[in-house]
This record gives sequence, C-alpha cells and structure tokens, in this order.
Amino acid sequence: MERGAWASWGGWVCARSMAPLRCMALPALSQPVSPAGPDSASCVSSLRPLVWSSRESLRAQLRSLLDETPRESADSRCRIVWLLGIVGGAGLHPLLKSLLLDPREDPLVRDMALRAVLKHGMTLSARELLQLHEEAVEPDAPSFKLSYLLFFVRLEDFGADIEEALARMDPGDRARLLSRLRGCDRRRSLAGLSQRQRVVEALLESNQFRFPVPQHGVPQPPALMEWLFARWNSCDRQLLEAQGPSGRLLNVNVALALRERPEAWTHLVEWSRELTAEQLEDVEVWMVWRQSPDALAGLTGTSPSLRRWAVETLLLPLSDLLAHLGEDGLLRRLERVVRMESVACTVPCGLVKHPRAFRYAREVLCEWGEARRRVLYRLLCDFDVASSVRMELLDALWVRDRAVAVRWALAAERYPDNSLLVERILRYASANPLPADRPLFLAVLRGPHEERWEFALKGLLALGESGAGWCDKLLTLTHDSSPRVRLQAFAGLVQQGRREWLDPLRRLAHEEPDPWTRAEALGWLGTLDAEESRPLFLAVLADARARGAGEFPSLVFFPHVSPEVEEAIRALSRRGTEEDLSALLNASLSGCCSMGLDQQLEGHLTRYEGPPAKDVPEAV
Repeated sequence: MERGAWASWGGWVCARSMAPLRCMALPALSQPVSPAGPDSASCVSSLRPLVWSSRESLRAQLRSLLDETPRESADSRCRIVWLLGIVGGAGLHPLLKSLLLDPREDPLVRDMALRAVLKHGMTLSARELLQLHEEAVEPDAPSFKLSYLLFFVRLEDFGADIEEALARMDPGDRARLLSRLRGCDRRRSLAGLSQRQRVVEALLESNQFRFPVPQHGVPQPPALMEWLFARWNSCDRQLLEAQGPSGRLLNVNVALALRERPEAWTHLVEWSRELTAEQLEDVEVWMVWRQSPDALAGLTGTSPSLRRWAVETLLLPLSDLLAHLGEDGLLRRLERVVRMESVACTVPCGLVKHPRAFRYAREVLCEWGEARRRVLYRLLCDFDVASSVRMELLDALWVRDRAVAVRWALAAERYPDNSLLVERILRYASANPLPADRPLFLAVLRGPHEERWEFALKGLLALGESGAGWCDKLLTLTHDSSPRVRLQAFAGLVQQGRREWLDPLRRLAHEEPDPWTRAEALGWLGTLDAEESRPLFLAVLADARARGAGEFPSLVFFPHVSPEVEEAIRALSRRGTEEDLSALLNASLSGCCSMGLDQQLEGHLTRYEGPPAKDVPEAV
C-alpha cells in the first residue's frame, strides 16, 4: 500500500462498509480490522442459517452461502469470508486465493480474504503478486501493492520481476518494508508498560491479521531480504538522510531492526551520537521495544551523551544504573522522577512536562528490593503525591508482586485518601481472586464504603464463601440501594441453593437501566441457571442482530458489541450444544461481531476435531 493510501484506508473502509454503524475512528496505522458492518435487515435475513458441524461441513456450508450471495452484497460476503477464516482447515487456500486474485470481487472482500490468508499462511507466486500489484483500484481504496501484500503472504521465489517492482518503489517504503519484515520474529519487551498496556499488547500481538498493516510481516525468502538490505545500505539510506530528520529516524529504525549485521550496527552507532534530545525521545520507544537490555547497554556505551541520556531516562538495566549512579544516587533519582510526575499531574494546562523516565522508574522501583523498601512503599503512603501517580505505582507493584499490593490495600483501606487506590486493587483482585485475598474482601465488606461492597462480594462468591452467617449477610444486602450490590447478593443466595432468588436476578437482567449491570446479571444466570435462561440469551443475540450495531458505538476496525451480548455469547458457548453453537455462528453471520465470539468459535472447533489442518503451499 502506498504511503498516501495508509492514512486514507480507515476512512475508505468506514465510508464503504460501516456507514450503518455509529463509528468511532482509531488513529491510522494502529487500527485492528474486523468484518464489515451489518447489511440491511433484508440482506441479513436472506442468508440461510448455518448448522454447527465439522470443519469440512461448515466450510461447505459457507462456500455454498458465498456462491449464493451476489457480489453486490459486499458486507455479507465479507462476513462469510471472515467465518471461513475462523473455520480454517485443509482446502481453504484455493478459495481464498481465488477471491484475492479475482478483480471482479469488491476490494473489501478481497482484503478480508487477504487477512484470512495471513491467519492461516499462504505462499503466492511472483506472477500472482505482480498481478495484484499492477491492478488499477478505486481512488483511496486499499491498493494491493507489493509494499502491502508482503506483510500478509509469503513470496514463493524472489526473481528479476519482483526486483524490478521493488526498485520502482519509494526508498522510504522500501525501508519500512525492510524494518518491519525483519521484525517478524521479534517480540516486544514489556518494560515501561502498565498492566493495561501489557494486556492490550498481548491482545494485539495475537491479532495481527486485524491491522490495516500488521505490526510485523510474514517471513520472506532470504534473497528478498538480502536485496532490500543491500539496496538500503548502498543507496536508500543516503536518499533518506537527505530528507532530513524524518529520513534520519527511518534509517535508525532500519538499523535497529537489523542491528545484528555489522554494517547496520556501525550506522546505528554513528547516527545515535548525532541525535538531538528530542530525536532520542522520538526513537526511545523503538529502542526499548527492539533492544534487549544488554544490547541497549552496548549501544549507549558507544556515546557518552547517549549514555547520560539513557541513565537519566532510566532505560538501562538495573546493574548499569547502579554502576553509574550508585545506590543512594539511584534512589534519589527514582524519587525525584516520581515527584516530578506528581507535579506535572497537579499543575493545570500542561505547564509542567511529564518526565519520560517515570514509566521506567515504576519498573525499577518494583524490581529492586532496596527501592521498594526505601522509596516505593513510602511514596504509596505519601498523600502529597498525586493520586494518579500513586495509582500507577500501585499498578506496577500489582504486576510485580500481587500479594504485597493486596496487603498494602488492606492496611490502606482505613484512610479516605486511599479510596481510589484501594478500589483499584479490589477490582483487580475480584476479577481473579485468590484465597490470600479473602481478608481484604472481608474487611471491605465490614467497612462503611458501600461503593466497594460489590467487588468484595464478587471476590468472596468466586472463592466459595459459605455458612449461615454468610447467608444472613447476603439476605441483608438484598435490600441495598445499589443494584450491583443486590445483584451479587441474589447470585450468592442462589449459589447457596436458594433458587427463589433467581427471579429478582432475572428481573435485573431484563429491567436494570445500566447495561453493565444487566450484563453481569446475565453472566450469573449463565453460571447458575444456564438451561432455564437459554431463551433469554438467545433473545439478547436476536435483539443485537435487529439493532445492527447496537446501542454501543462500534470501533471501525475493532469488533465490539454491548456487554450483554458478550455475556450471552459466553453463556451459550459454555453450554456448548450444537444448537447453541449454531446460534453463535449465525450471530456472527448476521453482523454480531466481537473478538470474544471469534475466539469462542475457534475454541469449540479445536475441541470438536482438533486444530485446523495446514494446506501445503502450492507451486504455480
């Protein structure tokens, strides 16, 4: 895809396929891709329902649906192709290849086939790639250029025709292709990322096929990579250097990706010495994600100014930081960075700049035992430090040592200024409770802060709390003013065998205005009353299909449904009968798209008959 098309890709898809949805656009080049939005109700209802069966049978059903669906119904065909990618199995490659290579197909359908190709792997010949590369396309549509296709499919053999096409590309596009294809076996370091960012990073890493351009491409023939590197080293890097700072940073990016090559390392060392502080900050994320700590220490050791910057930013391994600053100096630096971040969070209008070093200070404070004892615990209890900063420190501690974070929350629970921090740990702990968390849950439930009770109840219910006193407490809480507390109390009583409390739980699932409360009630019904509540789960899916996008805004490239629909999907998946799985298949076919639904279907297919067979790449 040419550079101009990268920025317009998202807008084109939104205009072409997502018009019926209320969309919330993500930044270009960071948007995962999902099947196109629902067709009109008449189009959806015209599709024959699917029946759960083996991969072979499902693939045959979907192939038949695809044959019956006119090319003008691009949205429906997109969803069929997406489901084919989920089903997988031997024999899928010829169909996907025919869709991709057919210029009569809507570009969206072809692009969806390309994403299924990435998911399951495919090799194309040079002739096939060049056929796509040379096609004329609609204005602003995703053009299937080599610089785009090589992220999705493996080239069968590198020859003169491909070399000629690559030589005509812009040097910047060749450099981007080289650096990102070289990164196909790279895994990012999680240093400096919060717990939420770690979860998102893991999610995105496993969903490369959803991106407009994957974060890293598929492995390509060594001859192709050698040609790209030789071209960059002999010609492109000089052209990029002449473009100024943007070209310089692109060169640094390539050199980082290929740093094991002596020529690239030499260039990297030379360029790093000449980068300004602003440019160092621009390249910082690349350096942290792409370099191991030892390699980063080796690079910064080549330049005193680069070394000073890396020490100030706290990027180096702990042993290097201690060697440079000493124990007391590093402790002072860590505390100073935290307090600078606190000031930046407190002073309005962005008048004080946030220190870049803070994200790494969190890691060092939690990793280094001496820093924990002498700095971290004291800062967590310091009410002069902004609550948001203490929250981030506590998040980092939770990732590093959950038990200590829970004990801190138990001790801090009595102080009002710790309210937000304690609630954060309660949320984390209640989502995945351990027996060691029980004292915290009980202390919160005995306390006066009603807004925390729902999390304490949730954790105790998951741990199987029981006994006469427990039932009495739950009966008292059935009259609480908070519907979320009442919900947990109803569920706990049903859990204890008091099934007469199912009716108020169902009423919450039906009538509560808050969608998250309705969703949690559905989740409990799926656990405690799945058989009798099945009609309710089916009704939720049917209502979502009737509403199209639902009452929740759908991200243009990230499949998203309301929380009630997600819970209905989980409940039916947990039941796992053929009728339930057929309902989930048809929900996906009707436009009820979610990553959770995709994962549930893939999991059931694997349990049903094992992972999908891989096609043997065909020679042409």
